[in-house]
Amino acid sequence: MKIEFYKSALCPRCAYAAHILKKLQTQYSDLEIITYDIATNLSAFKDAKIKMIPSIRYKEGKKSWILPKENEIRDFILERR
Repeated sequence: MKIEFYKSALCPRCAYAAHILKKLQTQYSDLEIITYDIATNLSAFKDAKIKMIPSIRYKEGKKSWILPKENEIRDFILERR
């Protein structure tokens, strides 16, 4: 399963969400993460209509977090599996 992760290199919340995603990737071997950084790929953010970071887009859904939590990220991904 491929998910898109939208972040900024300067965002501590994004770094934490990335840590959670890497942890989930070790648990689910079919999880592929495509990462977009706003500083280097603004067009991807505009195309995906991402307004807040960190954000994850998977299948037809997308979700952003002010304070990302491991269980919320996992649940978002697994409920669309």
